[in-house]
Amino acid sequence: MVGDFQRRVAELRFLEGVEKVEHVPYTAGDEFWVRFNNRLDMNRLKGISDKHGYAIVKFGGLPSKLPRPLAEILWDGVSYVITRKGSGLAKFTSSLGLEPDGIAKIVSDAHGPYQIYITRQEDGVQILYEYLGLKYTPPAPPPPKPAPAKPVAAIVAKPAAPVPKPLAPAAPTATGTSPAATPQPPKPAAEQTEALST
Repeated sequence: MVGDFQRRVAELRFLEGVEKVEHVPYTAGDEFWVRFNNRLDMNRLKGISDKHGYAIVKFGGLPSKLPRPLAEILWDGVSYVITRKGSGLAKFTSSLGLEPDGIAKIVSDAHGPYQIYITRQEDGVQILYEYLGLKYTPPAPPPPKPAPAKPVAAIVAKPAAPVPKPLAPAAPTATGTSPAATPQPPKPAAEQTEALST
């Protein structure tokens, strides 16, 4: 992934031979585009790529030879892809018209003499800087993220102490009498007055 887009745009914007520098956001990953107003020296770029362990694979040879209206439908202008060295499969699939996975690509603008260098990775930026004769400086590391706060243990409410249940009335004993401690339901007021008068 390319870092420090703003710094890189500022460093390359006014170089001789550079038409435009852009940071192009995509959902699959942001791209760094450098549009040149003259043709790139492919032999020099190939030498730099070889030094870093990459190879330049030619792509789009057949569709680029088609008439322009048809070529624009079938071909997105990619003419070279910088891939890992020794990828024979990439060379074979690119000859069939399948774009190999690489760190950078060089696109021929169908509407002008421009070539565009496109990359999504720092290795691609490093090769570009070396090609342009600039000192490559890696991007600044991202600021450290604050440590996530420790989760606070949830306070679980303890159930209240159980309320003691009233004792059930005692069962009659084997002799058929009930114990004296068994509470009797209160008598109505009329019965209480009769009992007092007697």
